[in-house]
Amino acid sequence: MDNRKNTQIIIDFEPISRRVNVISIDKTLYDILTDIDIKIRSECRGRGTCGKCRIRIGEGQKFLNPPTKSEQNFIDEEEFESGIRLACQTEIKKDLAIESQHKKIPNIKIYLPDSLLIENFQILSSGIGKGVDLNPAVKKVFLKIPKPSLQNPLADLERIFKEFSDKGTDFNLPLKIRYEILKKIPFILRKEISEITLTIWNDKEIIDLEPDDHIKENFGIAFDIGTTTIVGYLINLNSKKIYAVDSKLNPQTLYGEDVISRISYIKEKKEGLEILQSLVLEKMNKIISKTCEEVNLDPNHIYEATIAGNSVMHHIFLGLNPIQIGISPYVPVIQKGMDFNSKTIKLNISKNGNIYTLPLIAGFVGADTMGVILSSKIYEEKELTLAIDIGTNGEIIIGNTNNIIAGSCAAGSALEGAHIKHGMRAAAGAIDSVRIDPDNFDVSYTTIHDKNPIGICGSGLIDIVAEMLRANILTRSGIFNKKLTDHNRFVKNNNEIEFIITKKDETPLNRAITLSLSDIRQIQMAKAAFYSGTKIMMSHLSDQIKKDSLRVEKILLAGAFGNYINKINAKFIGMIPDIKLEKIFQIGNAAGIGAQYCLLNKDLRKKANNLLKKVRYIEIANNKNFQREYAEAMYFPHINLNLFPSLKLYQNIPKR
Repeated sequence: MDNRKNTQIIIDFEPISRRVNVISIDKTLYDILTDIDIKIRSECRGRGTCGKCRIRIGEGQKFLNPPTKSEQNFIDEEEFESGIRLACQTEIKKDLAIESQHKKIPNIKIYLPDSLLIENFQILSSGIGKGVDLNPAVKKVFLKIPKPSLQNPLADLERIFKEFSDKGTDFNLPLKIRYEILKKIPFILRKEISEITLTIWNDKEIIDLEPDDHIKENFGIAFDIGTTTIVGYLINLNSKKIYAVDSKLNPQTLYGEDVISRISYIKEKKEGLEILQSLVLEKMNKIISKTCEEVNLDPNHIYEATIAGNSVMHHIFLGLNPIQIGISPYVPVIQKGMDFNSKTIKLNISKNGNIYTLPLIAGFVGADTMGVILSSKIYEEKELTLAIDIGTNGEIIIGNTNNIIAGSCAAGSALEGAHIKHGMRAAAGAIDSVRIDPDNFDVSYTTIHDKNPIGICGSGLIDIVAEMLRANILTRSGIFNKKLTDHNRFVKNNNEIEFIITKKDETPLNRAITLSLSDIRQIQMAKAAFYSGTKIMMSHLSDQIKKDSLRVEKILLAGAFGNYINKINAKFIGMIPDIKLEKIFQIGNAAGIGAQYCLLNKDLRKKANNLLKKVRYIEIANNKNFQREYAEAMYFPHINLNLFPSLKLYQNIPKR
């Protein structure tokens, strides 16, 4: 029997947090990286003659081919034993088959050294962007200031400016200087030759002055404040290198899982805004502390923070009342990108640090969407491109060089694990990918960090639903096939039929992990929100440019969840339009990457404000066709199969 047709293997690439579901086994790791648009150094273009594409296999060596003759020319036996291989010579074993008794999909972990990645990729950490030139708002200058004398009694500040002038810097002299910095000067400039480091913001203001050389300690932090998760990226502003990343659950979830419920909390409770702001700041300050501890950095050497987040998260962070965002005509307090002093906001970076918030587009479509636009450079695309930032408050962007429209859909938090009986966030032990044997309904799965299963995260939920459809366990309307519910994979709990994903003895919970029709309905609602939102926006764009035959030509899946989703299955359940898989790209936390870009290049802040004139906001939920489109999209993949011509398998799946 040929087992290769059912072979699937999961490859995790670190430290860039990319997961790939591999079915084809005739490609090298170099080919696989190229397919997912990760550029690595290889002077011979993958022929095995330069030896530059060295990687390290962390786990799963047994699933790979033995070292080739080409590899033996560049790698010694000791290095082979430590897991070193050449990406262009390493491929999955041709005879690999999943052993059914293990119930697990093979998993390989591969580590890509910094030196292997093309420069612009290194700053991305959790996704792929188009790269950014280095031109931060914060720069450091090292100066040697001579001691004053009777012959040269020039004032301290003037001597500093003179050294600036003599050095021929590009700053706008005379620079502004903060009062507290002035007070430090007489205690520092009294050596025969005083060596000092100045920190200058926006080429016009001195925000720090230190004795000795501190050029290297020039850091910023980029935040993506999500409705459910907050992520912070600690970045060196001299090199673009990410030194540390940390993410935490947004503690505001205690007061509501979505933006509407948080607006309601602020409306109903007098101190509501103050409470929610203090919660998010406390968590962001913990991220600052943790990332600084990891690299032994003084937080006072973080001079700037950039902030992305939806409109409500943006307002709460700043302490601005977001109530009007939830009421027609959905107007925010501010729209353009703005700068704030860190002391005013109480973010624990340098006392004279700057906080830059990316601009909001309109309504609930906020700074996170602008981050996606900046990092994906959708405004430079020739093809009509759909970008979806998958989260609790899902954002949809459609555009190219000619037009950009944006809207938001209430996808809910099911894909974050909420409202699902055994749902959970993407943490250790979460089932994150699934295969179901259509002949006997045996379930194979992987878990995050290869821990014993304790629940199912979003990517696992999408896989399960897609696999149940392929195995005819589910009908297109989202109910169990009545002919199969007597199978031992089904169990009845509280009068509800559930499908068993993992049996009781496979999990430390001492109970089976299951999926019910109620759980499936939550997934239907989330996927219908994204597809119907996309369809309404495409219709609007067709009307706007007076063209009937518009088609999405490229899809970008963004967000921490979007990075791990199986795009084959996302299309199969009807979350995204039916286009060729090679035109669907997973770009990671694009909102966070946009915040990183604005931290690393101040010119992008002007670009962001200018883009406000180009991006048109669409209010999806108010569209007259919304309810109909949403109801039709509740079917798998849609009530109208003509919208998914490539999914031939649906011809054999019952509608109800």
